Amino acid sequence: MATEEYEMSKHEFSVAYDGETRHDDHSIDVETLAPALMAFGQLIREANTQVNGKSAVAKVMVVSDFEHKCFNINFEVVLSFIEQIRTLIGTETAKDAKEILEWVGLIGSGGGLSFLGFLKWRNGRKIVEAREYVDEDNTGRVEVRVEGDGNTVHVHPAVFNLSQSQKALKAARDALAPVGQDGFDRLEVRENDDPKEVVTKQEADAIIASCNAGIGDAVDKEPDIDVTPAWLTVYSPVYEADAKQWRFRMGKEVIYADISETNIAEEAIERGGAMVEDSYQVRLEITTPLGQDGKQKKSHYKVLEVLRFAPAPPISRQADIFDSPEEDYETDNE
Repeated sequence: MATEEYEMSKHEFSVAYDGETRHDDHSIDVETLAPALMAFGQLIREANTQVNGKSAVAKVMVVSDFEHKCFNINFEVVLSFIEQIRTLIGTETAKDAKEILEWVGLIGSGGGLSFLGFLKWRNGRKIVEAREYVDEDNTGRVEVRVEGDGNTVHVHPAVFNLSQSQKALKAARDALAPVGQDGFDRLEVRENDDPKEVVTKQEADAIIASCNAGIGDAVDKEPDIDVTPAWLTVYSPVYEADAKQWRFRMGKEVIYADISETNIAEEAIERGGAMVEDSYQVRLEITTPLGQDGKQKKSHYKVLEVLRFAPAPPISRQADIFDSPEEDYETDNE
């Protein structure tokens, strides 16, 4: 069922890369901006997964805007299934979009040390000890001690776990990368044009230092899941009409992709068959499992949505979907 049919939690905020010495008020290098935009989305999705689990789907929308002496970006965070999760598990522990942003530290800490606040406090120092305990109000906490004398802090387990995620650390680093470049000396996070958080270059340097220190030590236990737009071209027609895996070419790579949640097969049947070089623009989920040694294994591909279909040129060889040899498709057991 489409996520739009469910009640959603939404919250808007904006980030502004700003600087007193900016001479060009309305531009930013695309090579600087693009990774930062992707990073905000990745960071918020990782935080949502850490706090709410995989059931609540987080989507981060962006609408760019330009203001005097800064480059401002408007975001909307959309979380689906929150109320459904609260109803099913009978608790208010599921966090809404605003609370997720507070956990990250983009619009305030929500009463405790946030993820970005913890990274700023750490300032690249090596973690000597992390000890879990339960405090007087029966709330779980992690006591973190870094190198040096008496350098300890107490954080929520979700904040600490997020700080151990390579994906979250890389995202935080990329989101702050523009600060200190091209005349941008701070990052402002705003709600309704009201600054809620300001990250100076010195603070950004401290956070980035912690990201760099943690990335080498962090071990992500969960599979790496990435959703990205992609073009897939039919590499060979499919042997069985109900096969869930189709063989595509993605760039120079030949892959098997799960099409079970799409109408690709049904529409191909309606056209009379699949044609080599038929192309699909899709939202593709790429899942890369981790072995027991922590190393990445072979990726799995799943088409979540078809955005566009481009038929093969007339000169391409046409083949019916039932005419291809059996080895040209992959079953769920392979």
